[in-house]
Amino acid sequence: MLIRTCRKTDAHSVSRVYVQTWQDTYLGILPFGYLYSMSVARLQRGLIDGLKSRQMISYVAEEAGQLVGFISGGYERSGGQIYSGEIYELYVLKDHQRQGVGSELVSALVAQFNHFGIYSMLVQVLDANPYRRFYEKINGVYLRNGRIPFAGEVLDVAVYGWIDTGLIDDLTL
Repeated sequence: MLIRTCRKTDAHSVSRVYVQTWQDTYLGILPFGYLYSMSVARLQRGLIDGLKSRQMISYVAEEAGQLVGFISGGYERSGGQIYSGEIYELYVLKDHQRQGVGSELVSALVAQFNHFGIYSMLVQVLDANPYRRFYEKINGVYLRNGRIPFAGEVLDVAVYGWIDTGLIDDLTL
């Protein structure tokens, strides 16, 4: 497996992974209409804009020349005082989960965070996400619950944090 920096030319493949993982993971959790109106083209434009603005760091995972996962992150967005970095998105295709892809993507992001002097981070994940325990497996500490408005509903989220990203050193899960 190859983990590398995301390029603008990856936008279509990343968007495809995004849509597929949302439809696989959130069916029965998010409104059906929302999930099946998701557009690879619309997401692709947003991703290209994000990469151009350099407001996020993104990595992709490739296996046999196919993109199977991606991660993006950057500075913590809520303005908190404790955690300086944030995982914005982490998605791995269903057939490639539980094979270390997510761990390798997190490792790449953390290494880049550390390069920029970011040594703490958090992630916000839907409470109903069946894969949220992944963050506990890589030493994320449950911090709090929250609620966010989304697609006309209010959804429960869980927030996990790492006060020291060095706690993610051993990602051989």
